[in-house]
Amino acid sequence: MNSNPQKSTRKIYLTFAVVLLICGLIGAVFGYLTVSRESSLQEFGQALDHVLRLPGPFWYAPGFLLLSISTCLFLRIRRLIAPAAADDALFHQVNQILCRASFLANLSTVCMFLSMALSYASSWGKSFSWFLLIIQIIWIMTIQARTVSATKQLFPEKRGNIFDFKFQQNWYESCDEAERQQIAQCSYQSFKIMNLIFPGIMAVLAIFSTCNLVAPAYSLLVGVLWLVQQFVYSYTSLKMNQQQTLR
Repeated sequence: MNSNPQKSTRKIYLTFAVVLLICGLIGAVFGYLTVSRESSLQEFGQALDHVLRLPGPFWYAPGFLLLSISTCLFLRIRRLIAPAAADDALFHQVNQILCRASFLANLSTVCMFLSMALSYASSWGKSFSWFLLIIQIIWIMTIQARTVSATKQLFPEKRGNIFDFKFQQNWYESCDEAERQQIAQCSYQSFKIMNLIFPGIMAVLAIFSTCNLVAPAYSLLVGVLWLVQQFVYSYTSLKMNQQQTLR
């Protein structure tokens, strides 16, 4: 009866040790190659920086493309929102398309900030970049407001105004238990993936920093973001445990 748990535990420890050994070997090889080809990597970094500066305002194109698709999806079902309340099949179809439109609009927000940083590093088109930024902000807020309004027509119990700073809190509080479980699962997946990405990026930045290929500020920035994520998660967990104990 006790042999299976022991074997399982040994397998876990063995797998963990093998993974650590492989990661160490990869890090050692990567560090050696980085140090031995430092000049080549510096040239590559300069060339990459030059390439990233070339598009200028054209960096806004992916965000506008996502917004265009999001808007087309919304316009496609705009007239079906009212009849969807009386038709279950149509209701699920309209809700699914609204979710896709909102998903693309959220992605375009991230693209907007990336475009803002990359386009302003360029030596040309900065004035036009400001114009595109304003247009994209207005477009994003408009399509997000329209999709939220349409969702509230499908689900009258939903509360929140997209222009209110407490929108996410109000929207979450209006969700039922199943929706909150879905939000928890999505948050868990995001947290799990980022816990894999952060250590990898920090390891690469640490190696590059030793060769003066990147500034230490990059490591500090990623480290602060990782620290904020861990702090919020741990603090929220402690706070919820304390509330359950008081009950």
